[in-house]
Amino acid sequence: MKIFPVILAVSCLATLPAWGAGSVDAGRPAASACQGCHGAASGSFYDSVRFNASALSAAFQSVSSMSQYRTLDAQTVSDIASYLGLPNGNDTDRLLDWGEDTFPLVLSPTRQQTQQVEGYTYRFYSDTGVYVATKDGSVFIYDSQTPGASIENLGSMRSFLDQMPSNR
Repeated sequence: MKIFPVILAVSCLATLPAWGAGSVDAGRPAASACQGCHGAASGSFYDSVRFNASALSAAFQSVSSMSQYRTLDAQTVSDIASYLGLPNGNDTDRLLDWGEDTFPLVLSPTRQQTQQVEGYTYRFYSDTGVYVATKDGSVFIYDSQTPGASIENLGSMRSFLDQMPSNR
């Protein structure tokens, strides 16, 4: 069963310390306060803080008009920085792109179209018959080429986002 190496590798990733990637999905509503003064997140004004939570925190500390954001927790700041880095993206696509880069032998061909069915957002990898999906904050995998296989819950999206490099 080819899915076992992926589950084993994912289990090993869960023991690594978090690298600090934020959630684009969570950062989108939180960043609306920024856009009230600074405009669209796609503007060059945000270049220094894209995927850079420490630069964003420093801005909150040094700019007096941003003082109300100094008490935001580190995860929220990381989420905002991730959203500013990828304002038109979403966590599922970021996660699947990272998974493809990390497990190219299992998730191929890469950059398949993201689709939706019954609440799942997924990609199908025709070379290996593997589906990877997200739903309700969890990540799932299914190997269509393994007789009797079932959909496996690999864990929370947050646990995977925490394993991604902070610039993804």
